[in-house]
Amino acid sequence: MNNNIFFSLLCVLFLVGCASEGRRIKADSGYEYQIVRKGGSDPIPVNSYVFFNMALAQKDSILQTTATMGKPSVLKLMEDNKSYGQLKALVDIMATLHEGDSLHFFFPIDSFERLPPGFEAFTEPLVYRVGIVDVMDEAQFQAHSDSTQKEQEKVRQVVRDRLPAVEALTKTNWDAYKKGDLASQIQTTASGLRYIIHEAGEEGTKPAKGDQVSVHYYGMLDVDAKMFDTSFKGGQPYQFPLGMGQVIPGWDEGIMLLNKGAKATLFIPASLGYGAAGSPPVIPENADLIFYVELEK
Repeated sequence: MNNNIFFSLLCVLFLVGCASEGRRIKADSGYEYQIVRKGGSDPIPVNSYVFFNMALAQKDSILQTTATMGKPSVLKLMEDNKSYGQLKALVDIMATLHEGDSLHFFFPIDSFERLPPGFEAFTEPLVYRVGIVDVMDEAQFQAHSDSTQKEQEKVRQVVRDRLPAVEALTKTNWDAYKKGDLASQIQTTASGLRYIIHEAGEEGTKPAKGDQVSVHYYGMLDVDAKMFDTSFKGGQPYQFPLGMGQVIPGWDEGIMLLNKGAKATLFIPASLGYGAAGSPPVIPENADLIFYVELEK
């Protein structure tokens, strides 16, 4: 199966904390599932949009969850389910459920063709905990989507409007850095990552490995302050599961040092960035990088 698609879905998962009530049932797909809470009595109509919270767990450990996203995932239950593999098995069973139902799916590790980074050492089955929270027809979903998009665009525009100020701030900080004026503020980790925390954020809210984080950033080359990428231009934060190898090592390490709401500058050596090869044509070989970052959540 396409594990990238499947695990992209799982990056928006949310833990459904329910006591186990039902027995395990083997589906036609061969995978086992368990109803842990029953909701309403009416089945979900075909072509409905299903909003659901979901979590990826192994034993008592939550590996990925939509709890950090603040919203459920959504899919349309089509009469002809064209997905495949584990995702098809999941959707097929969801089509038999009712609004308010919760269930667990059990997938053996050896049923995956390829595991994502950080999952290679697991031996116990992975459990997908699913809870259906809302069901909408086409008209309801369209109205919901229109309203959501308008609100999101307002938020993005506020961020885009900040770009000139962020550009000025990063240029001022770069000038001070090159003059040595920031030396007393810079902290250094064992790996060689250097950083300055400009605003501490909410105390005690540092993210942990596997948490889904949202980061606004302004990236530039250390050598000349040339900007190569920024989220402030589009207004959309970059989201990723922390510590899972999906970003450069300097980001995985640096973001883990920050509280929610923190603002910081990361000075990332090439060894923690794109290495000797760089990332042509934007990032040269052996390039040290500087990122101004804001951890939204």
